[in-house]
Amino acid sequence: MAGAGGKTSLASELSGPGLGWATVKLADYQSRIAIEAGSLRTAAASLNPDTPVPTCPGWTVQQLVRHLGRVFEMVIRVLQAADPQSPPGRVEPAPGDVFAIFDHQLASMRDLLAATDPATPVWHFTPTAPKTAAFWSRRMAHEVTVHGIDMQAAAGTNSVVDPDFAADGIDEVLTRLIQRRTDAWAVGTHAGTVLYHAADAGRAWTVRLVPGQLPQTVAEAVTEPDGSVIGLADAVYRAAWGRPSGAVISGDNALVDLTHAR
Repeated sequence: MAGAGGKTSLASELSGPGLGWATVKLADYQSRIAIEAGSLRTAAASLNPDTPVPTCPGWTVQQLVRHLGRVFEMVIRVLQAADPQSPPGRVEPAPGDVFAIFDHQLASMRDLLAATDPATPVWHFTPTAPKTAAFWSRRMAHEVTVHGIDMQAAAGTNSVVDPDFAADGIDEVLTRLIQRRTDAWAVGTHAGTVLYHAADAGRAWTVRLVPGQLPQTVAEAVTEPDGSVIGLADAVYRAAWGRPSGAVISGDNALVDLTHAR
């Protein structure tokens, strides 16, 4: 199959399964939430609460833990409401110890994710995914993993995200998360293609930007993209989230930046 403009596609070699869909089992996402959130909490508890988080400018360790507690509470509200048309109201920071709040909200969210039929209709923020509860197991698994990377940066440590899970996270960014900025894309003027290639996962994605439209992501690797993000899956995952990484980023930086999660 040829890419846009007749460019040769490497999709048969690099596409992999599940473009736009979860490629990890639901139970594995939920296990990942527990593991990554536990590691993040342990790291946070070992640090001064006012320690800066360099990958989240302006945030401290305490603010990052508080942020996650609020995210967990938001997901709880969404799952409890079971209404795909009703976004939750703003979640204000709860008073009290941020670690106690984190622990309580995490446990409640995990229990609710496990107990809720993944096909249950619920609200979420992207126009490119079915509005079902399954969305939130995947979203939270990557939420705590990325913020775990942030907490490691605060602690001066580092661990590698395994290739398959990192590739799933890249897929989520490129097919679900960047499309959420519907108002910005409606008035956007940028055009071009951005290639993401996670070499050790054998996966590639090309994001096509057209003025006034949502980004279109396909399982192709065009030979002459306008911008590219190439490297091991862990590095490309970090780059897709705008975190420091060892990925090789080339071409039109403005286009590449537009394809990062925010």
